[in-house]
Amino acid sequence: MRRRRRGYVSFVCYIAALALLIAGDLAGQAAQAAPTPCATSPDRHRFDFWIGEWRVTNTAGVEVGKSSVQSISGGCALLENWTSARGGQGKSINAFNVATGEWQQYWIGQDGNVTEYRESEWHGAAITFIARGKSTLQRLTFTPQADGAVRQLGESSTDGGKTWTVNYDFRYRRG
Repeated sequence: MRRRRRGYVSFVCYIAALALLIAGDLAGQAAQAAPTPCATSPDRHRFDFWIGEWRVTNTAGVEVGKSSVQSISGGCALLENWTSARGGQGKSINAFNVATGEWQQYWIGQDGNVTEYRESEWHGAAITFIARGKSTLQRLTFTPQADGAVRQLGESSTDGGKTWTVNYDFRYRRG
């Protein structure tokens, strides 16, 4: 019986020591700073002009919605929270993809439709996203304005990009 008790005590001491080692290792890991590879990457911050709280109007100045755009994931992405004036909602996540060297946007509205803008290109300070559907191309351009507003132009093409139809032309104004 005494031998069994010693074995049990040794086993408990071993488990306690192992638990202390694991706890110490976890504490050491927790003390290390989280990685921030995006904090100083200029490519990941080119679209930061869109960050903010926005009142969105059409070209006639009629309010069509509100948008809140936030920097997330340590500066690696932008999250848009859209609410239309009619009550519809949607979200987009926007990020610079290091593997492709392009910005990408993933949009989902409350209607369940998803649009994946997998291609992008910069024209000066403006960024244009492209989504390729089965029979339609979609183009989405964000252009910062001198007054601090941002123009968002949504277009579509059914002839492979030869001609484009304007779907909407919005102005994002802070407020």
